[in-house]
Amino acid sequence: MTITNSDNNIGLYVHVPFCLKKCRYCDFLSFECHDERALSQYADALLREINARYEEWPYKVVDTVYIGGGTPSILPADDMKRIVEGIKSNFVVSLDSEITIEANPATLDDRKLEAYREAGINRISIGIQSFDNTILNLLGRAHDKNDALNAVRMAKKAGFSNINVDMMFGIPGQTLKMWRDSLRQCIFLRPEHISLYSLQIEEGTPFQKLVDRGAMERTSDRVDRTMYHDAIDMLTQAGYNLYEISNGALPGYESRHNLKYWSYKEYMGLGPGASSFMGGHRFKNTSSVLEYLEYIKKGLPPVKPEDVERYTPREEMGIYVFTGLRKTAGFDIRDFEETFKLDFFDVYDPSIISKLKGLIEMEGFVMRLTEKGLDVSNRVMAEFV
Repeated sequence: MTITNSDNNIGLYVHVPFCLKKCRYCDFLSFECHDERALSQYADALLREINARYEEWPYKVVDTVYIGGGTPSILPADDMKRIVEGIKSNFVVSLDSEITIEANPATLDDRKLEAYREAGINRISIGIQSFDNTILNLLGRAHDKNDALNAVRMAKKAGFSNINVDMMFGIPGQTLKMWRDSLRQCIFLRPEHISLYSLQIEEGTPFQKLVDRGAMERTSDRVDRTMYHDAIDMLTQAGYNLYEISNGALPGYESRHNLKYWSYKEYMGLGPGASSFMGGHRFKNTSSVLEYLEYIKKGLPPVKPEDVERYTPREEMGIYVFTGLRKTAGFDIRDFEETFKLDFFDVYDPSIISKLKGLIEMEGFVMRLTEKGLDVSNRVMAEFV
Protein backbone atom coordinates (compact mmCIF):
# COMPACT_ATOMS: atom_id res chain seq x y z
CA MET A 1 0.00 0.00 0.00
CA THR A 2 1.24 3.47 -0.86
CA ILE A 3 0.72 6.39 1.48
CA THR A 4 1.09 9.78 -0.18
CA ASN A 5 1.51 13.20 1.33
CA SER A 6 1.78 15.89 -1.31
CA ASP A 7 2.51 18.65 1.20
CA ASN A 8 6.29 19.01 1.37
CA ASN A 9 6.07 21.22 4.47
CA ILE A 10 6.64 19.84 7.95
CA GLY A 11 6.11 20.96 11.51
CA LEU A 12 8.90 20.84 14.08
CA TYR A 13 8.19 19.94 17.69
CA VAL A 14 10.99 20.83 20.13
CA HIS A 15 10.75 19.26 23.58
CA VAL A 16 12.17 20.96 26.67
CA PRO A 17 11.57 18.49 29.52
CA PHE A 18 12.28 20.83 32.45
CA CYS A 19 10.01 22.72 34.85
CA LEU A 20 10.21 24.95 37.92
CA LYS A 21 8.24 22.27 39.75
CA LYS A 22 6.32 19.13 38.83
CA CYS A 23 2.55 19.61 38.99
CA ARG A 24 0.63 17.09 41.07
CA TYR A 25 -1.43 15.84 38.11
CA CYS A 26 1.36 15.70 35.51
CA ASP A 27 2.59 12.47 33.93
CA PHE A 28 4.41 14.16 31.03
CA LEU A 29 8.11 13.66 30.44
CA SER A 30 9.35 16.53 32.60
CA PHE A 31 11.67 17.12 35.53
CA GLU A 32 12.37 19.93 37.97
CA CYS A 33 15.55 21.82 37.11
CA HIS A 34 16.98 25.08 38.46
CA ASP A 35 20.53 24.79 37.10
CA GLU A 36 21.03 27.30 34.27
CA ARG A 37 24.28 25.64 33.25
CA ALA A 38 22.52 22.30 32.77
CA LEU A 39 19.76 24.03 30.80
CA SER A 40 22.33 25.65 28.51
CA GLN A 41 24.02 22.29 27.95
CA TYR A 42 20.65 20.87 26.98
CA ALA A 43 20.22 23.70 24.46
CA ASP A 44 23.63 22.73 23.01
CA ALA A 45 22.41 19.15 22.54
CA LEU A 46 19.22 20.30 20.83
CA LEU A 47 21.25 22.39 18.40
CA ARG A 48 23.32 19.35 17.47
CA GLU A 49 20.19 17.29 16.88
CA ILE A 50 18.68 20.09 14.78
CA ASN A 51 21.75 20.03 12.56
CA ALA A 52 21.73 16.22 12.27
CA ARG A 53 18.01 16.05 11.45
CA TYR A 54 18.36 18.65 8.73
CA GLU A 55 21.03 16.51 7.10
CA GLU A 56 18.51 13.62 7.04
CA TRP A 57 15.67 15.71 5.56
CA PRO A 58 17.29 18.64 3.72
CA TYR A 59 14.45 19.11 1.23
CA LYS A 60 11.73 19.78 3.77
CA VAL A 61 10.33 23.24 4.39
CA VAL A 62 9.33 24.08 7.97
CA ASP A 63 6.17 26.14 8.28
CA THR A 64 5.34 25.53 11.96
CA VAL A 65 7.54 25.19 15.04
CA TYR A 66 6.15 24.25 18.44
CA ILE A 67 8.45 24.46 21.45
CA GLY A 68 6.77 22.46 24.20
CA GLY A 69 7.52 20.79 27.48
CA GLY A 70 7.89 20.74 30.33
CA THR A 71 8.26 24.46 30.50
CA PRO A 72 10.37 25.82 27.63
CA SER A 73 10.27 29.32 29.12
CA ILE A 74 12.45 28.03 31.97
CA LEU A 75 15.44 28.24 29.62
CA PRO A 76 17.55 31.40 29.74
CA ALA A 77 16.42 33.83 27.04
CA ASP A 78 19.71 33.64 25.15
CA ASP A 79 19.51 29.84 24.94
CA MET A 80 15.99 30.00 23.53
CA LYS A 81 17.17 32.50 20.93
CA ARG A 82 20.02 30.12 20.01
CA ILE A 83 17.56 27.26 19.50
CA VAL A 84 15.25 29.26 17.23
CA GLU A 85 18.18 30.72 15.29
CA GLY A 86 19.60 27.19 14.94
CA ILE A 87 16.35 26.00 13.39
CA LYS A 88 16.33 28.94 10.98
CA SER A 89 19.97 28.49 9.98
CA ASN A 90 19.57 24.76 9.29
CA PHE A 91 16.07 24.35 7.91
CA VAL A 92 14.26 26.36 5.26
CA VAL A 93 11.70 28.12 7.45
CA SER A 94 8.84 29.77 5.57
CA LEU A 95 8.44 33.51 5.98
CA ASP A 96 4.89 33.09 7.31
CA SER A 97 5.79 30.27 9.69
CA GLU A 98 3.94 29.89 12.99
CA ILE A 99 6.48 29.59 15.83
CA THR A 100 4.98 28.80 19.23
CA ILE A 101 6.54 28.60 22.68
CA GLU A 102 4.82 27.18 25.75
CA ALA A 103 5.29 29.20 28.92
CA ASN A 104 4.45 29.13 32.61
CA PRO A 105 3.42 32.55 33.95
CA ALA A 106 5.96 32.30 36.80
CA THR A 107 8.86 32.09 34.33
CA LEU A 108 8.03 35.09 32.17
CA ASP A 109 9.42 38.60 32.30
CA ASP A 110 9.73 41.51 29.88
CA ARG A 111 13.27 40.58 28.83
CA LYS A 112 12.38 37.01 27.92
CA LEU A 113 9.31 38.03 25.98
CA GLU A 114 11.30 40.65 24.08
CA ALA A 115 13.97 38.03 23.29
CA TYR A 116 11.30 35.64 21.98
CA ARG A 117 9.93 38.29 19.65
CA GLU A 118 13.45 39.19 18.45
CA ALA A 119 14.07 35.51 17.65
CA GLY A 120 10.92 35.36 15.54
CA ILE A 121 8.61 33.52 17.97
CA ASN A 122 5.17 34.84 17.04
CA ARG A 123 2.81 32.72 19.14
CA ILE A 124 2.87 32.01 22.87
CA SER A 125 0.88 29.36 24.74
CA ILE A 126 0.52 30.22 28.42
CA GLY A 127 -0.34 27.37 30.80
CA ILE A 128 -2.65 29.11 33.23
CA GLN A 129 -5.21 26.30 33.90
CA SER A 130 -7.22 28.38 36.40
CA PHE A 131 -7.63 31.91 37.76
CA ASP A 132 -8.55 30.54 41.18
CA ASN A 133 -5.67 30.45 43.67
CA THR A 134 -7.22 27.56 45.62
CA ILE A 135 -7.30 25.43 42.47
CA LEU A 136 -3.81 26.51 41.38
CA ASN A 137 -2.45 25.52 44.79
CA LEU A 138 -4.22 22.15 44.61
CA LEU A 139 -2.74 21.49 41.17
CA GLY A 140 0.75 22.34 42.42
CA ARG A 141 1.23 25.12 39.89
CA ALA A 142 4.23 27.46 40.25
CA HIS A 143 2.12 30.58 39.64
CA ASP A 144 -0.85 32.36 41.15
CA LYS A 145 -3.72 34.37 39.68
CA ASN A 146 -1.77 37.63 39.57
CA ASP A 147 1.12 35.93 37.76
CA ALA A 148 -1.38 34.64 35.19
CA LEU A 149 -2.97 38.02 34.58
CA ASN A 150 0.43 39.71 34.32
CA ALA A 151 1.74 37.07 31.92
CA VAL A 152 -0.99 37.75 29.36
CA ARG A 153 -0.61 41.51 29.74
CA MET A 154 3.19 41.34 29.37
CA ALA A 155 2.88 39.12 26.28
CA LYS A 156 0.56 41.65 24.65
CA LYS A 157 2.87 44.51 25.62
CA ALA A 158 5.80 42.63 24.04
CA GLY A 159 3.91 42.51 20.75
CA PHE A 160 2.37 39.03 20.78
CA SER A 161 -0.85 39.11 18.80
CA ASN A 162 -1.37 35.34 18.82
CA ILE A 163 -1.74 34.13 22.40
CA ASN A 164 -3.15 30.81 23.59
CA VAL A 165 -4.28 30.21 27.16
CA ASP A 166 -4.63 26.67 28.54
CA MET A 167 -7.60 26.15 30.87
CA MET A 168 -8.38 23.01 32.88
CA PHE A 169 -11.68 21.65 34.18
CA GLY A 170 -12.88 18.51 35.94
CA ILE A 171 -10.47 19.17 38.82
CA PRO A 172 -11.42 17.53 42.15
CA GLY A 173 -12.95 20.20 44.37
CA GLN A 174 -13.56 22.57 41.46
CA THR A 175 -17.15 23.81 41.46
CA LEU A 176 -19.12 24.88 38.41
CA LYS A 177 -18.94 28.46 39.69
CA MET A 178 -15.14 28.29 40.03
CA TRP A 179 -14.86 27.00 36.47
CA ARG A 180 -17.22 29.57 34.98
CA ASP A 181 -15.53 32.42 36.86
CA SER A 182 -12.07 31.33 35.66
CA LEU A 183 -13.24 30.96 32.08
CA ARG A 184 -14.97 34.35 32.24
CA GLN A 185 -11.70 35.98 33.34
CA CYS A 186 -9.84 34.18 30.57
CA ILE A 187 -12.28 35.39 27.91
CA PHE A 188 -12.08 38.93 29.32
CA LEU A 189 -8.33 38.93 28.56
CA ARG A 190 -9.26 38.13 24.95
CA PRO A 191 -6.49 35.69 23.99
CA GLU A 192 -6.71 34.67 20.35
CA HIS A 193 -6.90 30.97 21.25
CA ILE A 194 -8.16 28.99 24.25
CA SER A 195 -7.40 25.30 24.87
CA LEU A 196 -9.65 23.29 27.18
CA TYR A 197 -8.35 20.30 29.11
CA SER A 198 -10.41 17.85 31.12
CA LEU A 199 -8.19 16.69 33.98
CA GLN A 200 -7.31 13.02 33.71
CA ILE A 201 -5.88 11.44 36.86
CA GLU A 202 -2.94 9.39 35.62
CA GLU A 203 -1.10 6.47 37.17
CA GLY A 204 1.98 7.37 39.20
CA THR A 205 0.96 10.96 39.85
CA PRO A 206 0.42 12.44 43.34
CA PHE A 207 -3.26 12.86 42.44
CA GLN A 208 -3.57 9.14 41.72
CA LYS A 209 -2.03 8.33 45.10
CA LEU A 210 -4.56 10.60 46.81
CA VAL A 211 -7.40 8.86 44.98
CA ASP A 212 -6.02 5.44 45.94
CA ARG A 213 -5.93 6.50 49.62
CA GLY A 214 -9.47 7.82 49.46
CA ALA A 215 -8.24 11.36 50.12
CA MET A 216 -9.47 12.67 46.75
CA GLU A 217 -12.54 11.94 44.64
CA ARG A 218 -12.59 12.04 40.87
CA THR A 219 -14.95 14.53 39.27
CA SER A 220 -18.10 12.79 38.07
CA ASP A 221 -18.70 12.40 34.34
CA ARG A 222 -21.88 14.44 34.68
CA VAL A 223 -20.08 17.45 36.20
CA ASP A 224 -17.18 17.09 33.75
CA ARG A 225 -19.55 17.18 30.76
CA THR A 226 -21.48 20.11 32.21
CA MET A 227 -18.22 22.03 32.55
CA TYR A 228 -17.27 21.18 28.98
CA HIS A 229 -20.59 22.35 27.54
CA ASP A 230 -20.54 25.49 29.66
CA ALA A 231 -17.12 26.29 28.21
CA ILE A 232 -18.26 25.69 24.64
CA ASP A 233 -21.30 27.91 25.15
CA MET A 234 -19.23 30.71 26.71
CA LEU A 235 -16.54 30.57 24.03
CA THR A 236 -19.08 30.50 21.21
CA GLN A 237 -20.96 33.48 22.63
CA ALA A 238 -17.64 35.35 22.89
CA GLY A 239 -16.86 34.79 19.21
CA TYR A 240 -14.51 31.81 19.46
CA ASN A 241 -14.85 29.00 16.94
CA LEU A 242 -14.60 25.47 18.35
CA TYR A 243 -12.52 24.06 15.52
CA GLU A 244 -11.34 20.98 17.43
CA ILE A 245 -12.88 19.02 20.30
CA SER A 246 -10.93 20.95 22.94
CA ASN A 247 -9.75 24.09 21.15
CA GLY A 248 -11.42 27.37 20.36
CA ALA A 249 -9.97 30.26 18.36
CA LEU A 250 -10.92 33.68 17.11
CA PRO A 251 -11.25 33.62 13.30
CA GLY A 252 -7.88 33.03 11.65
CA TYR A 253 -6.05 32.00 14.85
CA GLU A 254 -6.45 28.22 14.75
CA SER A 255 -3.22 26.43 15.75
CA ARG A 256 -1.55 25.59 12.45
CA HIS A 257 0.92 23.25 14.14
CA ASN A 258 -1.69 21.19 15.96
CA LEU A 259 -3.77 21.00 12.80
CA LYS A 260 -0.88 19.05 11.27
CA TYR A 261 -1.38 16.30 13.87
CA TRP A 262 -5.12 16.21 13.21
CA SER A 263 -4.75 16.34 9.42
CA TYR A 264 -2.23 13.51 8.90
CA LYS A 265 0.63 15.87 8.00
CA GLU A 266 4.31 15.26 8.65
CA TYR A 267 6.11 16.47 11.75
CA MET A 268 9.56 16.02 13.24
CA GLY A 269 10.22 15.75 16.97
CA LEU A 270 13.41 17.01 18.58
CA GLY A 271 14.49 16.34 22.16
CA PRO A 272 13.92 13.35 24.48
CA GLY A 273 10.60 11.57 24.08
CA ALA A 274 9.65 13.59 20.99
CA SER A 275 7.72 11.71 18.28
CA SER A 276 8.07 12.08 14.51
CA PHE A 277 5.97 11.12 11.51
CA MET A 278 8.21 11.40 8.47
CA GLY A 279 8.30 9.63 5.13
CA GLY A 280 5.39 7.42 6.16
CA HIS A 281 7.28 6.20 9.25
CA ARG A 282 6.73 6.89 12.93
CA PHE A 283 9.56 6.97 15.44
CA LYS A 284 10.26 8.40 18.85
CA ASN A 285 13.41 9.71 20.52
CA THR A 286 14.54 7.93 23.66
CA SER A 287 12.66 9.17 26.71
CA SER A 288 15.77 9.10 28.90
CA VAL A 289 17.40 12.53 29.06
CA LEU A 290 20.76 10.97 29.93
CA GLU A 291 20.53 8.53 27.02
CA TYR A 292 19.48 11.36 24.73
CA LEU A 293 22.48 13.47 25.72
CA GLU A 294 24.81 10.49 25.28
CA TYR A 295 23.47 9.68 21.80
CA ILE A 296 23.84 13.32 20.73
CA LYS A 297 27.36 13.51 22.18
CA LYS A 298 28.36 10.50 20.07
CA GLY A 299 26.73 11.93 16.95
CA LEU A 300 24.12 9.15 16.84
CA PRO A 301 20.36 9.42 16.17
CA PRO A 302 18.65 9.39 19.61
CA VAL A 303 16.19 6.70 18.50
CA LYS A 304 16.43 3.15 19.86
CA PRO A 305 15.20 0.29 17.63
CA GLU A 306 12.33 -0.43 20.02
CA ASP A 307 11.16 3.18 19.65
CA VAL A 308 10.49 2.80 15.93
CA GLU A 309 6.72 2.44 15.76
CA ARG A 310 5.51 -0.04 13.17
CA TYR A 311 1.84 0.22 12.25
CA THR A 312 -0.06 -1.83 9.71
CA PRO A 313 -1.73 0.02 6.82
CA ARG A 314 -5.08 -0.59 8.53
CA GLU A 315 -3.79 0.96 11.75
CA GLU A 316 -2.54 4.00 9.85
CA MET A 317 -6.01 4.43 8.38
CA GLY A 318 -7.44 4.28 11.89
CA ILE A 319 -5.04 7.02 12.98
CA TYR A 320 -6.13 9.16 10.04
CA VAL A 321 -9.82 8.84 10.94
CA PHE A 322 -9.25 9.13 14.70
CA THR A 323 -7.36 12.40 14.39
CA GLY A 324 -9.53 13.73 11.57
CA LEU A 325 -12.66 13.38 13.67
CA ARG A 326 -11.08 15.55 16.37
CA LYS A 327 -11.66 18.50 14.07
CA THR A 328 -15.22 19.77 14.31
CA ALA A 329 -15.14 20.24 10.53
CA GLY A 330 -14.29 16.55 10.21
CA PHE A 331 -12.41 15.17 7.21
CA ASP A 332 -13.03 14.62 3.52
CA ILE A 333 -13.11 10.92 2.60
CA ARG A 334 -11.69 11.85 -0.82
CA ASP A 335 -8.52 12.98 0.92
CA PHE A 336 -8.47 9.65 2.79
CA GLU A 337 -8.74 7.83 -0.54
CA GLU A 338 -6.01 9.95 -2.13
CA THR A 339 -3.73 9.29 0.84
CA PHE A 340 -4.22 5.52 1.02
CA LYS A 341 -5.21 4.73 -2.58
CA LEU A 342 -8.25 2.81 -1.37
CA ASP A 343 -11.98 3.44 -1.35
CA PHE A 344 -13.10 4.49 2.15
CA PHE A 345 -16.09 2.15 2.16
CA ASP A 346 -13.97 -0.77 0.99
CA VAL A 347 -12.01 -0.30 4.21
CA TYR A 348 -14.96 0.46 6.50
CA ASP A 349 -18.37 -1.17 6.26
CA PRO A 350 -20.92 1.38 4.97
CA SER A 351 -23.24 0.26 7.79
CA ILE A 352 -20.99 2.12 10.23
CA ILE A 353 -22.87 5.30 9.27
CA SER A 354 -26.19 3.91 10.45
CA LYS A 355 -24.55 2.20 13.43
CA LEU A 356 -23.27 5.58 14.64
CA LYS A 357 -26.37 7.52 13.61
CA GLY A 358 -26.71 10.65 15.70
CA LEU A 359 -23.02 10.57 16.62
CA ILE A 360 -21.48 11.14 13.20
CA GLU A 361 -22.89 12.75 10.09
CA MET A 362 -22.01 12.91 6.41
CA GLU A 363 -22.39 16.07 4.36
CA GLY A 364 -21.33 15.32 0.82
CA PHE A 365 -17.90 13.69 1.19
CA VAL A 366 -17.24 15.14 4.66
CA MET A 367 -17.57 13.02 7.79
CA ARG A 368 -17.70 14.70 11.20
CA LEU A 369 -18.93 14.24 14.74
CA THR A 370 -22.33 15.62 15.72
CA GLU A 371 -22.71 17.72 18.87
CA LYS A 372 -23.82 14.56 20.67
CA GLY A 373 -20.87 12.68 19.20
CA LEU A 374 -18.44 15.18 20.71
CA ASP A 375 -19.43 13.93 24.16
CA VAL A 376 -18.60 10.32 23.33
CA SER A 377 -15.84 11.02 20.82
CA ASN A 378 -13.51 8.28 22.06
CA ARG A 379 -16.26 5.69 21.70
CA VAL A 380 -16.96 6.84 18.14
CA MET A 381 -13.32 6.98 17.12
CA ALA A 382 -12.71 3.50 18.52
CA GLU A 383 -15.06 2.12 15.86
CA PHE A 384 -12.52 3.11 13.19
CA VAL A 385 -9.31 2.00 14.89
